[in-house]
Amino acid sequence: MERAWCMRLHAGLPLQFWVDSIDMAIYLIKRGPSSSLDGGIPKEAWTGKKVNYSFLKTFGSEAFVHINKENRRKLEAKSKKCTFIGYGVNDFGYHFHDYEKQKIIRSRDVIFNEKVLYKDQLQEKKQEKENTEYTVLDEITEKSDGA
Repeated sequence: MERAWCMRLHAGLPLQFWVDSIDMAIYLIKRGPSSSLDGGIPKEAWTGKKVNYSFLKTFGSEAFVHINKENRRKLEAKSKKCTFIGYGVNDFGYHFHDYEKQKIIRSRDVIFNEKVLYKDQLQEKKQEKENTEYTVLDEITEKSDGA
């Protein structure tokens, strides 16, 4: 529980993602060394196969999910900015949260920006909103001064 709590807080994700953070913590625990197995990996003990770590990504990081041709128009964006929240259980794939439509997306065709977390995206949106408000206020002030 502490791992899940720390991951969610570090990424700055809201409380609604507590289940996703627990799933991620369990996923990582199964692929990490265990003292009860003398440093062995639980996933390797269960499956008998070596664990691949190359696809692991930072929980809560920014991701750009590809949008198929069938789901977009000619001049629309080819990707959608989302937040990475987990892995597929039975098959390879990643889970993302789309904030515009408030839904979960599952995809393999994605580009990650692990340097930017959810909390950084919120800060960026807040600054954009403040800049827009200042611009509107400046325009209003200019119009009232000029009149």
